[in-house]
Amino acid sequence: MSSRVEQIHNILTKLKAGHDGVEGCLLVTAQGLPIDSVFDGSTDEDLISAMTAAISSVSERVTQELGKGKINNISILGEKGYIILLDIASRAVLTVLAKTEANLGLILLLARRSCTQLTELI
Repeated sequence: MSSRVEQIHNILTKLKAGHDGVEGCLLVTAQGLPIDSVFDGSTDEDLISAMTAAISSVSERVTQELGKGKINNISILGEKGYIILLDIASRAVLTVLAKTEANLGLILLLARRSCTQLTELI
């Protein structure tokens, strides 16, 4: 049986491999500490983790203030692609990087399935 760390890494790896539009993914605690990531190239994991937690926290506050309920996901579209954040049981945030031309609906489906699996491990 594999450890939780290995199971988490396998889930992230499968998510990245599940769609050619996924460029990478990162799992961070709600406090902004990196848990694991699967990226091509170099990325400052600590900085991205802290910013992910900050975006998630502020977005949650805005939705509460505006009476929109619990956040389902946060999608950011930049010139060169998407950044998608998904809450995992208020304990962690899954960040997925995707290409602009990627099938966003399919990526969200795969990411939500990954979140369900990760909830059991976190």
